[in-house]
Amino acid sequence: MPRDNGLSNLQRIGLEEVLCVGLLGFFAMQGSIPGIAPNQANEMTNTAATGLMKAVGIGSQVLVNGAICALTLFHIRRLRRFLFALQWTALVAVFAICSTLWSQDAATTIRRAVPFVLATLFGLYFGSRFRIRQQLSVFTGMMVVMAVATVILAVFMPSIGLEASRGHFGNWQGVFTQKNACGRAMVFSTAALLSGWRMSVARLTCFLLFLLVLIMSGSRGAWVIEGLLFACYGMLRICERFDSASRTLLLLGSMIAAAMTATAAWIYFPLIADILGRDPTLSGRTAIWQQVWAAILKHPLLGYGFSAFWQGMKGESYNVIVALRFVIFHAHNGFLEIWLELGAVGLALFSLSFLRAWRRLYSILRSGMIGRAFWMVFVLFLLMAYDLDENTLLTFNGLYWVLYVSVIVNIEIMAFEQACTRKRPAFHSNEVDFVPAHAVV
Repeated sequence: MPRDNGLSNLQRIGLEEVLCVGLLGFFAMQGSIPGIAPNQANEMTNTAATGLMKAVGIGSQVLVNGAICALTLFHIRRLRRFLFALQWTALVAVFAICSTLWSQDAATTIRRAVPFVLATLFGLYFGSRFRIRQQLSVFTGMMVVMAVATVILAVFMPSIGLEASRGHFGNWQGVFTQKNACGRAMVFSTAALLSGWRMSVARLTCFLLFLLVLIMSGSRGAWVIEGLLFACYGMLRICERFDSASRTLLLLGSMIAAAMTATAAWIYFPLIADILGRDPTLSGRTAIWQQVWAAILKHPLLGYGFSAFWQGMKGESYNVIVALRFVIFHAHNGFLEIWLELGAVGLALFSLSFLRAWRRLYSILRSGMIGRAFWMVFVLFLLMAYDLDENTLLTFNGLYWVLYVSVIVNIEIMAFEQACTRKRPAFHSNEVDFVPAHAVV
């Protein structure tokens, strides 16, 4: 009988992993599905969404919401036990719902805040349900599907798979909204492979596939961040070889060097931009930030409501578009976007969540558990780098918010295990029934 139960559990976990691949795939390409993010989808296809496309988009949203609700209800006891891991992150999702009360478009806010909360629950489920090794396998499997689909679309259906915007025609976008989204997804994919790296033919093939799509995306920003990812990986590998005291000095030195590099990059940015073949305004982003800042100053404390600012030629976004003389759909800076939608309060809540994660992670790295923390370091680092000129966090169906929440959960669980180990040297994770061992490999 116990054997049958074990076999049943394995089958159930297998089905859940397949379901998670589908859900993560939906979050990865949500912006290219009309009816969910119609502005981005129209920008991708250069055509208006048909009634059928909208129906498919709305239908897929309903299915995804239903699947997350089912997983939440099925694991309600486990998720309640792990709520402690969300800390400030849960308050960001709650505040997004509350922003309906002062939103300039309450209907849009509540319609999009609910999926945002569900995505938060899914991140909690994903981070607490599976070991990190399983999370990486599920994520990598999903990205292999996305990369293969991108290759197929780019080669055999170029009208969909290639970027159609002026100046970027021919770059691969595949199943994503545009080339930068494609490149960003591939950067996170290589990060997942590096997090649990064990040389094998299959892993090497996946790595080369991701690099191919990354290169063909033509996203220079993604190329630069990929290089920074490799540098981060090398630094972590070096830290593994030192004792605790030396590791602490190395980590502090790395943070100081990173701060100095960032400062130098800011001072000499025009020269760096010229080397990279980009204009000093970052394709007009600096002008966008100026107009967004002017809008923020009108509602600095609570913002305009979750997902409620960018209304095209309506509301406050009209003033930004008129000033810029072109249409945009987000602030091209994740932190400004949070401030714009949820105000200084929302940005403070997110900052507390983000800083707490780094503080916990620093303690884990100092303790020598570096091999178990690669994925967490990479996700936090990449989100911080990308949100300087993109918006990857505050999207109601965004993949990167789900990854962020799951990483927060992983960090809190590892910190809890570390604290228990210090208190009881003989501690084993099965002594606490709701805390799984989070070994990577």
